[in-house]
Amino acid sequence: MTSKDYPSLWGFGTTKTFKIPIEHLDFKYIEKCSDVKHLEKILCVLRSGEEGYYPELTEFCEKRLKNLAPKSRALRKDKPAATASSFTEEEWEKIDGDLKSWVSEIKREENRMHFHGTETFPGMKDHLPPVRGSSSCLPVGQEKHSKNKLAKKKIPRDYAEWDKFDVEKECSKIDEDYKEKTVIDNKSHLSKIERQVDTAGLTEKDRGLLAVREKEKGNEAFNSGDYEEAVMYYTRSISAFPTVAAYNNRAQAEIKLQNWNSAFQDCEKVLQLEPGNIKALLRRATTYKHQNKLQEAIEDLRKVLDVEPDNDLAKKTLSEVERDVKNSEPGSRTQSKGKRMVIEEVENSEDEDEKGSGRKHEDGSGDKSKIPSLFWLFRELPGYIIS
Repeated sequence: MTSKDYPSLWGFGTTKTFKIPIEHLDFKYIEKCSDVKHLEKILCVLRSGEEGYYPELTEFCEKRLKNLAPKSRALRKDKPAATASSFTEEEWEKIDGDLKSWVSEIKREENRMHFHGTETFPGMKDHLPPVRGSSSCLPVGQEKHSKNKLAKKKIPRDYAEWDKFDVEKECSKIDEDYKEKTVIDNKSHLSKIERQVDTAGLTEKDRGLLAVREKEKGNEAFNSGDYEEAVMYYTRSISAFPTVAAYNNRAQAEIKLQNWNSAFQDCEKVLQLEPGNIKALLRRATTYKHQNKLQEAIEDLRKVLDVEPDNDLAKKTLSEVERDVKNSEPGSRTQSKGKRMVIEEVENSEDEDEKGSGRKHEDGSGDKSKIPSLFWLFRELPGYIIS
């Protein structure tokens, strides 16, 4: 079949792949074309069959491309994987022998390494599992033990056992272990942090920026509940550049740790730098309260309420402190111990003959033996105070 036997494809647009004009898929064009890249694209389209299968045209394009570029990548064809039938009998025997000798060599090397390992670590011999793929078995004792384990695992749990399981106890145990580990890790971490920041050669502006950065680290630690770490970073911030905010924040962290004296010292520093600071007065009042200096706490809280009458925290703390003051007064203590009772002597109106003797009692010359007896009587009664 010659080119005359094929219908003309001119005027049919372009191909989907590479957008090649359809008229280029022609014997005459391919014969005249000398562009190797374009011929490779034409060959790719002809092999794909998207415009139809033309074996003779494809073969003609391959020959033309081979003449122009014998080492073109488009001329390469995929070869199927070789099998035994692809080789001669002698070639296959040689390949098979090489494979078998390689496998035997690997096995010898494995055995040598295993033997060397058991000699070096004889105690580990009984605990090591067999080599994967090997035919070695577990010792008899271990085999029985493993079978028993498997048998135990197959037995399902009774639902009654779960009733004995204390979920809250186990959860609290896990929480305690986690807290202990966290505290240990935190302390080891804190021991590596320097309390002083090296500010040698820094300008005042740089020291201020460094102090702000350390204070922000302290704020992050405080918000996460790591008050000791927060104190450490606030201390570093103060060492770089002392500020009211850093002292105030460190005082609050010290209050959380119940370090009342340290918190008091920080509040004093704030009030030296900025007299009348509300936060410092509130926190100093808290330290006074826990140090049983109630009058001083009341004074600080009243100063806060003079400036901010609607401060709820100051109102609440003041009421608590005033209640503590009332409870600490001596009169309130005695009042709470028992009821006070007044004893009066009443004259006997039935016996008129003893009026004279009653007068003698009023003069102090009568019989006084009744009064001590009444005193001792009421003294023995529980819950009463004689006056």
